[in-house]
Amino acid sequence: MTARRMVRGIAAGALIALMLAGTTGAQDAAEWDRLPTEQLQQAAQSGSVDAQFALAVRYHNGRGVLQNFARAAKLFKIAAEQGHAGAQNRLGQYYYSGLGLSRDGGLALKWLAAAAATNDPQFLYDYAAALENGADGTSDPAKAAELYAMAAERGHEDATVSLGVLYQNGLGVEKDLGRALELYQGPASRDHARALNNLGLLYARGTGVAQDYERAVDLFSRAAEQGLTVAMTNLAVMYENGFGVEVNEPLATELYRKGGRGGDAGTRTIPVYDARLLAPDTSDEGLNLLRQAAQAGDPVAQFQLAWLLLQQEPAQFQDLQSAVWLLRQAAEAGLAPAMANLGILYFEGLGVPQDYALGHMWLILAGTAGMPDAISISSDLSARMSPMQINEAQEMAAKRARLK
Repeated sequence: MTARRMVRGIAAGALIALMLAGTTGAQDAAEWDRLPTEQLQQAAQSGSVDAQFALAVRYHNGRGVLQNFARAAKLFKIAAEQGHAGAQNRLGQYYYSGLGLSRDGGLALKWLAAAAATNDPQFLYDYAAALENGADGTSDPAKAAELYAMAAERGHEDATVSLGVLYQNGLGVEKDLGRALELYQGPASRDHARALNNLGLLYARGTGVAQDYERAVDLFSRAAEQGLTVAMTNLAVMYENGFGVEVNEPLATELYRKGGRGGDAGTRTIPVYDARLLAPDTSDEGLNLLRQAAQAGDPVAQFQLAWLLLQQEPAQFQDLQSAVWLLRQAAEAGLAPAMANLGILYFEGLGVPQDYALGHMWLILAGTAGMPDAISISSDLSARMSPMQINEAQEMAAKRARLK
């Protein structure tokens, strides 16, 4: 059996688009970010609003502390009530999503509006998106269009594209395909994925422009390369039907799969290795020594043996069960890569019943224990979860950490 490094195939995207913004300058924010957690906590407790915000961001990201949205929400609220615009924006996002506290559309709009009053383009965009999508159960596309336009004037490309969508559909503004086309073209020229996809749809349908399938394929391809799933699906339609390209049904099927159609919600996350560890010796003698060390309770050996078992394609049920047992032993001993991979197995339902909350819990603990990229993996996978499941996972992680 030959060991080989595995590359994760996780779709792009984050759990929520929460921007690190505030009333402090970039240099001040960087200084707070470099401060040890204990000193940052002391500064926050002494009443520094910037320290409160920085500490909340640290809990939100799980950098140097156990990721905890509920604790972050409390700190964002304290800073928001003192007028910190970045905290107001974050708190509004939390109320909008229901992360760390109970979802409340009215309070979401209140705090997002307070942050947007500073005319920061990101805050304007976030407030506009909440209004457009009906955070409080009602939609106000006209107000959203006004805010998107203000953010677009300040160079915010997501706002520019969103404004284009409103013009394309005649929502909150008079329908104007020429204006929509103009708004898409600038960001698309700079490879903005959503602008590329939307522009591609105009060319594919011949809406506001002369129909041009080849141009549409090029635009969809450039957006799909950036991981935009809707662009993958649109590109699949082109290959399935031979619009602008030769018919290619196998490629269309693969694109549909990656885009979330065809019975597969996306690319399966595969086990990851820790680059800080030497690759295991897979010679007969090396494997024998590895088994002996694993049986003796060496957590590194247990992780490495489990990782090798998971490399077999297809992995047999007995091997999956053995890998789960080995990873659990190493995870309980505190080995970060074992925690991360056990979390992945729970997310994918491999060798264990699928359980997003348990999977997210182990990935949170792995990130805190120092596993590179564990937090980013958990953020990607948490897109499958509800806010209630995420909050449950963080509560379990906090409880387990207290027991250590």
